[in-house]
Amino acid sequence: MTRMAAFANAAMFERQDATAYIAGAPHLKHPSLRSLYENLMMRVFTSAKSNGDTPTILDLGAGEGSATIRFLELGARVTAVDISENQLRDLRRRCARYGDRLRVHCEEIEATMLRETEAYDVVVMNSFIHHIPDYLAAIGNLLPLLKPRGQFFSFQDPLRYDTLERRSYIFSQLAYFSWRMCQGNLWRGLKTRLRRIRGVYIAGSPEDDAEYHVTRNGVDHAAIARLLESEHFHCNVVRYFSTQSASLQRIGASLSLENTFSIIAQRQAD
Repeated sequence: MTRMAAFANAAMFERQDATAYIAGAPHLKHPSLRSLYENLMMRVFTSAKSNGDTPTILDLGAGEGSATIRFLELGARVTAVDISENQLRDLRRRCARYGDRLRVHCEEIEATMLRETEAYDVVVMNSFIHHIPDYLAAIGNLLPLLKPRGQFFSFQDPLRYDTLERRSYIFSQLAYFSWRMCQGNLWRGLKTRLRRIRGVYIAGSPEDDAEYHVTRNGVDHAAIARLLESEHFHCNVVRYFSTQSASLQRIGASLSLENTFSIIAQRQAD
């Protein structure tokens, strides 16, 4: 399952450039979510600076580079990992001015865990956890790569659906369908969405292998928090609302709805 998901994501993102990805990514195209993202990254970076003047960052699923570029701008040294050579090629071009403060690896995260010997101040998973079949095992296996006061930082993953307030769940579904009506292939998109809501997953389907979190009830943020806390991390879950439509994003946020989460967790000193 992990290999199928990796191949599906590679195929999907090889077809996209950074502009196309940003156009469909709520946390990158809506000013309010970009502001939240920026504030949390700054919070993580400021804490990491207490370990040294040049924090080290491992950005997994680096993609279009929103986290990599910002941490480089702040003065960090970043190792960016992704399975899309197309996106990494663009990232290298955009970050050429940072020289050897950026390292890039085109590989699956399992290969990263086997290869890496360096301890990092921060491991980043931006809009990535929901692409991983066994994300609890993956996160647990990554924790040894963190320094004694290291941080785990994730952003833009869907909350577990059965933990949402009813109004948040209903509005999120209506917002998605409203946005989908403005996209191409409406009928195909609606049929796919309804099938997924029923929990029907088609193995080998590139769309389902890349975005199958919709058939498994979102992402269990509480289980991730418990895992991190069991490994002596202080964990903070930030819940917020995100959707593709700009107008519906403003409405959902004004109603204090929540359907998405971020996690900042820091390992506690012995």
